[in-house]
Amino acid sequence: MPAQTATFWQGAKDSQAIVLTYLPVSFAFGVSASQFGFTPWEAFFLSCSMYAGASQFLVVALLASGSSIWLTALTVIALDIRHVLYGPALYNLIPNKLNLKKTAIWAWGLTDEVFASGMIQLSQRRQQWSESWMLGLSLFSWMAWASGSLLGGLFADQVAHLPKFLQAALDFLLPALFLSFLLAAFERKHSLVVAVSLVVSALACYWINLSAAIFIGIFSGILAGLFKHYVLKQHDEVEA
Repeated sequence: MPAQTATFWQGAKDSQAIVLTYLPVSFAFGVSASQFGFTPWEAFFLSCSMYAGASQFLVVALLASGSSIWLTALTVIALDIRHVLYGPALYNLIPNKLNLKKTAIWAWGLTDEVFASGMIQLSQRRQQWSESWMLGLSLFSWMAWASGSLLGGLFADQVAHLPKFLQAALDFLLPALFLSFLLAAFERKHSLVVAVSLVVSALACYWINLSAAIFIGIFSGILAGLFKHYVLKQHDEVEA
């Protein structure tokens, strides 16, 4: 019997891990925005219109420091250029024909964590994947981020009374969540690409800076993937 496709509410249920992490991190963003002089509703507006995760922290810092809106926009685009690759990566695994209206909605909410969760679903339970499931996953993840931003702005004054270790933990939750998704989706055949990306990124971060390391790490991973597919794979086929 064919596997039943996942529903919208199953996607909402599967978003729980993302939601539980987004709430405290977005709360921290609301607090940060408030400290830089933004109102709670301005923080909420950024999370509704921009929805760029960690990059939003950079936006409020740059704008508060007097940087132009154009410089801020270009900086964020450069940091988030990786999102251009998310759509094609998912599309290559999706077995069904896509509905343009649904796709436009869930693709807008394709953050690192939503993308990773979608990749896991398509890699391990492809027949159960559906756009309705993806809508539930992305919509509830976004709602958590937006509402957390508003709450952080509203209760920013009370955060100063929290223990220091709790304040520090908020900054670690988002990368920890994405790392857990990455490890869940990892397969041995990806070892070369991951190893090259990590080593090159680490060297670039040490010798240049973090922003350059992101670009160089992505580019090196792409080259490693192409080398693995077009050189090593063909070499193995010739020997076979």
